[in-house]
Amino acid sequence: MSLYTSYGLVSHAKKALALDTKYMWGGLLRPITVQYVNTLTDFYKNSSGTGYTAARKKELLALAGKGFYGVDCVGLIKSYYWSGKTDGGTGSPKYGAAGYPDVNANYMFAKAEKKGAIGTIPETPGVIVYSKTHPHVGIYIGNGRTIESTLGSRGDGVVERDLDGFWEYWFECPYIDYGSLEPAQSKKRTFAYSAVVRSKPSSGAAAIGRYAPGNTVTVISGSETADTATGYTYVRIAGDREAWVVRSALK
Repeated sequence: MSLYTSYGLVSHAKKALALDTKYMWGGLLRPITVQYVNTLTDFYKNSSGTGYTAARKKELLALAGKGFYGVDCVGLIKSYYWSGKTDGGTGSPKYGAAGYPDVNANYMFAKAEKKGAIGTIPETPGVIVYSKTHPHVGIYIGNGRTIESTLGSRGDGVVERDLDGFWEYWFECPYIDYGSLEPAQSKKRTFAYSAVVRSKPSSGAAAIGRYAPGNTVTVISGSETADTATGYTYVRIAGDREAWVVRSALK
């Protein structure tokens, strides 16, 4: 099974949705800095469709160092399988990793083995929605909702929208595992040291319990979520209620 799954892609997209983002042609969910803006605008110039006008470049430069991330439509997908993490993340440190090439939306659709007209889309969170006319891609997250990175009348940056008539096709990304719609439960893990159980993946969330060294739990694979306030990574514990612990506490 691939490290990168449909469930993980949805998790990644939802994380991106929670960030301050702007659409940047060629962007890979990396922080907007002066260097990043200059690199992309110098490379793409004002080629048709990129949106890198002088006014847009000025707008992006004004956001440098203010916590914003730049990403385009297919970059939102590629930044997941270049993240090196089952649930994604920012920065794309695995850029161009073997087996996960740098491709555009059209090529990704062409390489997909499973695809169809949008009217036949399966209820599979993590499948890709595609407009051949524009071209443009987004991520179906289930229950008739999508997440995409866009610029124009549909928004600016990563947005969540209803599945609408804009999309023409759906497909399974050829670099992601669609073997399971839900995260598989991993083997039991043992606590190396005492850890607080939180209601959410954040040190600021309510404490709902504590595990002692030697206690065992089952964690949900692909649930790794970073607490941006502290830098700690949390994992979700399998059970009847939502519960999270810091990953470093587990052997």
